[in-house]
Parts: sequence; structure tokens; C-alpha cells
Amino acid sequence: TLAQALRTRDFWFLWVVWLSFSLCLNLVLTHIVPYVTDAGVSTTQAAVVLGLIGSISIPGRLVMGGVSDKIGRKVSAIVCALLQIGSMIWLAWARELWMFYFFAIVYGFGFGGFGSPVTALIGDIFGVHSLGAIMGVLEFGWGIGAAIGPTVGGLVFDVTEDYFMAFIIGALAVMVATFFVSMTKHKISEE
Repeated sequence: TLAQALRTRDFWFLWVVWLSFSLCLNLVLTHIVPYVTDAGVSTTQAAVVLGLIGSISIPGRLVMGGVSDKIGRKVSAIVCALLQIGSMIWLAWARELWMFYFFAIVYGFGFGGFGSPVTALIGDIFGVHSLGAIMGVLEFGWGIGAAIGPTVGGLVFDVTEDYFMAFIIGALAVMVATFFVSMTKHKISEE
């Protein structure tokens, strides 16, 4: 039940995972177009970069959902998180269109692929009986991250007139998510 889940350490670890993951994702989705256009790229091409992130997330979701059934939820999520972390660091230095496209492909796959194994992990840990209620409370963490990420990105830009530290903060947020995914204690069933 939700009440039982709320009393577990894994629930709160996963709540932080959703918050941290959402912080980075929403920071990127909010600030990628201004960042790309500040580098001298047209708004149309910047919009393509944004669209590519979402488009590439689709195969990430499809591929990593199946992969997580084979190699495990945590390993799959961590691989996707590492793609996100690396691409966020890349983005902090990106200044040319090809670099933004490369970021969009790697980050899009990583962000899309992260959600499938983590959602499956939640089901593995808590079962499916109260999964809707459990996900609802976990999504509250997602919403907080969605509010914090764009705000932090904007504040960092306003203070520094650059997105470098904002993207590093995004990478750090995904590192936090990765740590807490790895800390869940549930032994995944190999069924």
C-alpha cells in the first residue's frame, strides 16, 4: 500500500531520484533554445535541437525498457544516467550546431531510457497493487524538480550571464539521481 511504501527508505530514495532527474530535464528543456541561439544558431535550428531531444527519447524508452528486463533495472538506469551526465558536461562547452545535435542525441536517448527502468524498478520494489498511488506521490517529487530546474537555470544565467554552471548543476542533479537509484536495496527478481 502507499502507507507501507511511505515508511520505506527506498520510497524516499526514489522520490529524490524523480526530483533530481526532473530538475535536470526541465532545466534543459527550458533553457536549451536560448543557449543555442546565444551561440549564434538560428531559432529554427535551436528548435530542431529541442525537438531532437524529445524524438530521440522515444527509442531510448523502447530500447532501455527491454534492456532492463535483460540486464537489470539499476544497471540500465545507471547507463542512461551516465549518458545524461556526460552529455550535460559536453553541453556546458558546446558552441557549434553539430555539438548541439550530438548533445540532443545522447541526452535524448539517456533521458528517455532512464525513465523505463526506474519505473519498472518502482513496480519491482512495491508491486503493482498500489502502484498508481505510489507513482502519484513520487510524481510530486518530479513536480518540485520541474519547478526548481528552470528557476535555477535562469538564476545562474542572470548572475553569470552564462549557462555553464547551470548545466553543471544539471549534471550534478543526475549524479544525485544515479546515487539514489544505486542505493535502493530491493533485490530485483530475475523472472
